[in-house]
Amino acid sequence: LALTAFIGVVIIACPCAMGLATPTAIMVGTGRGAEAGILVRGGEALEAAGRIDTVVMDKTGTLTLGRPVVTRIVPAPGVEPARVLDLAASLETGSEHPLGEAVVRRAREDELGFGRVEGFGAVVGRGVTGSVDDTPVLVGSRRLLEEHGVDVDTLAEQAEAIAADGGTAAWVAIDGRVAGLLAITDPVKAESAEAVRELRGAGLEVWLLTGDARTTAEAVGRQVGIPADRVVAEVLPADKEALVARLQGEGRRVAMVGDGINDAPALARADLGVAIGTGADVAIEASDITLVGGDPRLVASSIALSRATLRVIRQNLFWAFAYNVVLIPIAMGVLYPAFGILLSPALAAAAMALSSVSVVANSLRLRSVDVRPGRPVQLRRGPLGVVRDAGFLVGIAVIGLATAGGVLAADRAIDANLPRIEAVAHDVRFEPDAWTITAGDWTVLEFRNDDPLVHDWMVDGVPNLEVIARPGQTETLRFVLDRP
Repeated sequence: LALTAFIGVVIIACPCAMGLATPTAIMVGTGRGAEAGILVRGGEALEAAGRIDTVVMDKTGTLTLGRPVVTRIVPAPGVEPARVLDLAASLETGSEHPLGEAVVRRAREDELGFGRVEGFGAVVGRGVTGSVDDTPVLVGSRRLLEEHGVDVDTLAEQAEAIAADGGTAAWVAIDGRVAGLLAITDPVKAESAEAVRELRGAGLEVWLLTGDARTTAEAVGRQVGIPADRVVAEVLPADKEALVARLQGEGRRVAMVGDGINDAPALARADLGVAIGTGADVAIEASDITLVGGDPRLVASSIALSRATLRVIRQNLFWAFAYNVVLIPIAMGVLYPAFGILLSPALAAAAMALSSVSVVANSLRLRSVDVRPGRPVQLRRGPLGVVRDAGFLVGIAVIGLATAGGVLAADRAIDANLPRIEAVAHDVRFEPDAWTITAGDWTVLEFRNDDPLVHDWMVDGVPNLEVIARPGQTETLRFVLDRP
C-alpha cells in the first residue's frame, strides 16, 4: 500500500504540465503573430506588450506613408523657383532623410539638382548645410535658418499656411538670405485613423511625436484622432527618448512605434519598441516587435495577441497547479480510510498525461485569435470570452473525471466477471487454508483481516504476489499464475 501510494505521488508530482504551460503558449502566440505580419523577438517582448497602457507614435513613416513629395515651391520675391529647387536638391543629394530624398526626386523630374557640392554637413533635427557651385546654401527647418542669422519673416505666413494643410515647409536660404520654401506633403495612411481608434477604444493613451512644426503635427493629429494635448512637435531625436523616459517616470508602461534612425534611441528606451518593417534597419534592430508591411493597425493586434497569450499562460498554470493540489493528496491515500479509494500508478500516469494534453490543447486555442489587419481586434475581454474560457477549463475537468470514472468502472466490471476467491484471517489462521486456481486464468482475491494484527497473503515461490491487510480491512488483488 505504501509503495503504491509512493509511486502514485511521484507520478502525479511530475511537473510536466507546469513546464509546458508557458513555452507552448508563447510558441503558438508568436507563430500566430508571424502569420499576421507581427514578428516578436521573444517571450519577454510578448509579455511586455500585454502590459502597455501608453503608445507613442512617430509621424513620418508610421502614421504617414513615409514617401513625402514636393507639392509646391514658394520662392521669395525676386528668386526663380527653379533656382530654389536646383540648389536645394543639389545639397540634399548627400542627405539620407526622407524629406531630402523627396526634394531630389522632384528636382530630377525637371533635370535639376546636379550642382557641385562642397562642405556638406547634416545638422541633426535641423537640416543640411554646404555650398553649391561656391554658393552657401541652407535647407531645413526655420530654426536652422534662424541659428545662422537668416531673416525668415518674409515667408512666415506662407510657411504657416503649408503647415496648416498638414504639410512640412522646408526652408531654403541662398548666400545668407531666405530664398524660398518647399512644401512637402507626406499623405496619412488610410489605416492610421482606425489604428488610433482601436488603441484609444481599449483605454490606451496615444501620443504623436514628430520633429515637424507644431501646426503640421496638429493637422495630422486631427486626421488620425489624436488630441492636440497629446501631440509633441519640433523635437530632436534625444527629445523623443526624453519624452518616453518622462512618461515612464509617471508610472506608465510605454510602447514606442517608429521607423527611422532618429527613433532608435526612443525604441530602445521604451518598455516595448515596435518598428515599422519598411523603416530603417537600425530601428528594427532596436525594437522588440517588427510589423511587416507597415500597417499601424498591427500595433493594436500585437497588444491583443499578447494579452490573449498571457491569459492562456495563466490558465495553463492554474490548471497545472490545481491538478497537483487535488490529485497529490488522493495519491497519498487521503480518501482511502473513508472510501477505500487509492489512486493506482496506472491511473496516476493517465492523469499526468491528461494534464499535459489539456495544457497543450488550451495553448492551441490561440490559433483561433485572428490578429490580421482589418479584422475586429478585442483588446478587452468581454463576458462571452470569460464564459468561453471557463467553459473550456470546466470541460477539461469533466473529461478528466469522466475518464477516471470510466477506467474505474471498467476495472470493477472486469473484476466482476473473473473467478473470485475469498480468504479471511481469523485467530491467526487463514480460512480456507487452500484453493485450486487454474494456471493462466486471471483470478480476483478478496482478503479480509478480522484479526487485531496486520496480515499478508502471498503465494510461495511467486514473487511480487502479495496483499497486506490491516485489522478490519478488506483488500482486493487481481492476479494470474503463469504455471501450475
